[in-house]
Amino acid sequence: MNKYYRMVIELFKESLTNVNRVNPDESLRVLIEIEKAITTAKITGQPLDELYQLKADVELVRALNE
Repeated sequence: MNKYYRMVIELFKESLTNVNRVNPDESLRVLIEIEKAITTAKITGQPLDELYQLKADVELVRALNE
């Protein structure tokens, strides 16, 4: 889980450093990784709440860049 937190934090840091701009390819990569983790968690019966929150955070960063 820490891996996904770090990925989202890095996106926020990039956004703050670049005046609310973030690399769209990188944010998409992070979003895909989190979605894969959500799928894995569903299959294995792991908790999903934190992953869904991280996904929402990445989607927010992506929306701010549109």
